[in-house]
Amino acid sequence: MIRRTMNASRLQQEVSRRLQRMQEVVDDGVRIGVPRPQFQAPDAGGCNWTMKHFGNAAGFEAVIADVLERVRAEYNLADDVDVQEAAAPQSGADPFGGESKRAERANPFGGTKPPERANPFREARSTNAGDPFASPHQPDGDAVAPQKKPPRDPFAAD
Repeated sequence: MIRRTMNASRLQQEVSRRLQRMQEVVDDGVRIGVPRPQFQAPDAGGCNWTMKHFGNAAGFEAVIADVLERVRAEYNLADDVDVQEAAAPQSGADPFGGESKRAERANPFGGTKPPERANPFREARSTNAGDPFASPHQPDGDAVAPQKKPPRDPFAAD
């Protein structure tokens, strides 16, 4: 039988789905925790993955072994090398197939400097650029607002 390939998440979901449908598991109302499949060299049967350390599996070892045997006979784990290359392309390579200018700009040993970013607001600055705590109605800290008198303490002795 030719195995179909499946990624780790889908394979984990398939094993979980089959386990939760087993009559012994349904009767006891147990939720078995299914780990992610781990890639391994193909065994004698040709399967390239394994699962270990199921959660909440005490008493259900035979059921789990039966489900794993059937799923391992049907599916292989998708090769992680292809997934890793797609997720992290080589430096300087554009993931969209074009030439990357980022690699030549981001040279840590010198060379071309990255271009300065354009300021869309040009020289626009806030009115109180000199004092970040100045009131919004106070122009550049020139006119100082009078100090406010704190309210009278009703519990203080006069």
